[in-house]
Amino acid sequence: MFRLFSRITGGSPGKVVGAALLSFFLISCSDTDGPPEDIFGMAASGAPIVGMVYVVDAAGVEISKVINIDGSYKMDVRKMTAPFILKAVPDNGTGSDLYSFAEQANVTANLTPLTNLALFIANGNADPAVLYDEWVSTFVDITATEVKVAQATVNANLSTPLTAFALDPFAYDFVGTRFTANGTGIDGLLDAMTLDISGGVIDLSIAGLDPLTFNTAIATTEYDIGADSVAVAGNYTLRLVVTVEGVTTRDVYLTVNFPADSLPTVYDAKIVEDMFISFYGTTGTIVINDTSVTTDVDTLTTIDATITTPDGVDDYIATYTFTLNP
Repeated sequence: MFRLFSRITGGSPGKVVGAALLSFFLISCSDTDGPPEDIFGMAASGAPIVGMVYVVDAAGVEISKVINIDGSYKMDVRKMTAPFILKAVPDNGTGSDLYSFAEQANVTANLTPLTNLALFIANGNADPAVLYDEWVSTFVDITATEVKVAQATVNANLSTPLTAFALDPFAYDFVGTRFTANGTGIDGLLDAMTLDISGGVIDLSIAGLDPLTFNTAIATTEYDIGADSVAVAGNYTLRLVVTVEGVTTRDVYLTVNFPADSLPTVYDAKIVEDMFISFYGTTGTIVINDTSVTTDVDTLTTIDATITTPDGVDDYIATYTFTLNP
C-alpha cells in the first residue's frame, strides 16, 4: 500500500549550550593559507542537533566545532588528509551520536539518522562508532562507492515515504544534498522517523505507517544516488503538481524511473490528514479522492483537500501523474 506523508513533528532548534570535553588533542583549523577546503552540511535528526561536530582524517587528525543553531556546520580541513569520517555529538547526552562520510574536501556531508544508517550498512551492519575510533586503519574499507551502495539500500527500503516527501528515491543523495530543518522534504521524513541500530539490528519505523522490515539485500540495480534518474522503458515517470487556491506552487518530476511493481494502489486518509495538520500547524477538513492505480499510461491520482489555517481556508490539490516510459 502506498502511504502519503506521515505526521511531521518539527522541533525548536533551541540554544547552543556547553561544549563537549575532548578525549584527545584537537588540531586547530586556524591556518588560513591557500584556498578554502571545507566540509559542510546539516546535523539534524529532524530538529537541529545542539552540540559539536567532529572530523577525523586518514592520518588520525581530529578537529571539532560547535554546530550552528540552525543545525548547519562548516569545517576547514585544509592540510588534512582525505577521506574523512564525521561525528555529531549532542550536548549533555540528549541523543545518539550521528556519523557521516566525506571522500574529499569541498563537499556536503550531512549528519542524520539516515547517514548513520548508511555507514552502519557500509560497515557490514556494524556500529559506525568503531569506524570513527579506528579510522586510520578502517578508512581503507569504506569508499564513496560503498557508501553510495548503502544509500541505495536505504532509499530502496524507504522508496514510498521518500516519494511522499517529494524526494526521488532512485537518485536522492541524503549525505550530499543540503537541506533546511523546516519540517518539509527530507527533514519532514526525519521528524517522522525513529531509528535504532544500537543492538546491531536495524529497527526503523515511520510514524503512522505499518511497521517496516528493513531488507539489507533489497534490489538496487535501478538506483543511481546523486545522479539524474534515467528513464527505462516499461517503468514510469512520476510528476507532481501542487496548486493552492488555483495557483501552481510546485511542478516537479519526482522520478523518471518508477518500477511498475512499485506503483501506489490506495491512499490512507489518516496519513494524509496527519500530514496536512502537521504541515499547516492546525486542523483542517480533509477531502481525498482516491483512484485505483493500474499500469495504464497517464494514470492519475489526486489529493483534494480544504485546509483551515490561521489565515483562512485554502483549497489544496496535489496531482500525481504516472506516465509509462516508451
